[in-house]
Amino acid sequence: MYESPIGAHNSADALETDPRRILQSALGALHNQPSALVTDVDGTISPIVAVPSQARVLPAARDALRRLRRRLQLVAVVSGRSATEARAMVGVQGLAYVGNHGLDAIIGGTSTMFPDAVPWVPRVRAAVEHAQRSVLIPGIQFEIKGPSATLHYRRTDDPRQARQALLQALATCQEAAGLRIEEGRRVINLLPPLRVTKGSAVSWLAEQLSLRGVVYLGDDRTDAHAFESLREMRQQGLATCGIAVVSHETPRSVFGCADGRVGSVQEAADLLTAMADALAAREPTEDRPSRGSITTRRA
Repeated sequence: MYESPIGAHNSADALETDPRRILQSALGALHNQPSALVTDVDGTISPIVAVPSQARVLPAARDALRRLRRRLQLVAVVSGRSATEARAMVGVQGLAYVGNHGLDAIIGGTSTMFPDAVPWVPRVRAAVEHAQRSVLIPGIQFEIKGPSATLHYRRTDDPRQARQALLQALATCQEAAGLRIEEGRRVINLLPPLRVTKGSAVSWLAEQLSLRGVVYLGDDRTDAHAFESLREMRQQGLATCGIAVVSHETPRSVFGCADGRVGSVQEAADLLTAMADALAAREPTEDRPSRGSITTRRA
């Protein structure tokens, strides 16, 4: 199983939990213009549900993102879903949408896929089809998203058994050899063996816009990559704040590099609303900062 190193682990209790202090830390990072607010979707601004297609972003979170984009250089969504699906789900114009854990993006209306991922699309599909033939457990959902795929086993009667069966099928599948396997909240993600993660996506966005401040919200193992990237940015002089949205399913790795935690998707929406309120009070103009641009050509 692949998971990028994320350094020394903190415990959940070691993270800041005071909403006022978390808000001040986030605003402190965003004060360093140009700055960005970046968020995951599922489990962060949208509650986890049994059927992924039925997930909905909280209206308060959507409204806060819409308001924040008027105040910040960049508001971006970084998701395991495809960029197209993430954009349809969030439904806010003017945001950058990065999907498939960094492998595709929609920015300024232009869609792009990470070039090195393209040759792996058939391999990902073949691996999923092998798993479908091999594991006939009711409740498993096989989701192919182009350069990546997600195997959902939340709806099975015995999730532990389903997980083991899926991992065994992938371990014996020739097409899956070499693919990255990253587990999440009762899901198994299949990805090309590339150094592309949510973390590299956040770093790329920061570089493109010469950002000086970044806030990131996430809830799962794949978001730990982004938290680690924020720590690396901080060592380079950027102001960053990583906020974990936790539940009883939150993996230990998520705590490793986050700075603070909130206890639910609703609390994440409340925090985003508080950020938007504070920035609106600080800066009366409704004009969004205009500094730099993002090119969608990614090497």
